[in-house]
Amino acid sequence: MSKHTFGKKGWMPERIGNLKGKTYVITGTTSGTGFEAARILLSKGAKVVMMNRNPKKSENTMNILKQALGNHIDVRNILMDLAEQASVKKAAEEVVKTIPKIDALICNAAIAQVPKQILTVDGFESQLGVNHYGNFLLQGLLYPLLEKSEGRIVVVGSMGYNLGIKTIQFTDMNWEPVASSDTSHNFTATAKP
Repeated sequence: MSKHTFGKKGWMPERIGNLKGKTYVITGTTSGTGFEAARILLSKGAKVVMMNRNPKKSENTMNILKQALGNHIDVRNILMDLAEQASVKKAAEEVVKTIPKIDALICNAAIAQVPKQILTVDGFESQLGVNHYGNFLLQGLLYPLLEKSEGRIVVVGSMGYNLGIKTIQFTDMNWEPVASSDTSHNFTATAKP
């Protein structure tokens, strides 16, 4: 495998060429990595379809992007809440009806550090429901369009797996509360040195 060296600063967005004619669907674009990905791709001429759960934040994000890059940018939002499977299905349906091709689906949206057990409307533990099941459903529903477009799926992750318990409890995916004598769910967050 060959190594690519990008210099002392590493890879930089300036290396991206003109993306006119390319379409990117990105979840979670109202802040952080998703916002930066949308900003960079739009600045290179791409069309960006944002998928966010909060319409007010989405509108504000589009206004910020237009102020920074100009009103000519091709950006829109499709409402979607990854915590609700019905919302994911409805949003995917809208994408398939209105977007002729997807060059990349960037699954960026996620939740973390939920302080207590919260279940999604579908009955899943919230982090599992949003970060995994919601994204997996979206990928599956958009896969035929991605395949037809010869597009790709990019899943953004974190180093959060370094914290806490290291094994999935397949017999208890929702981390149901247990009696205090059972310590199998006692997971104090610890980071590797």
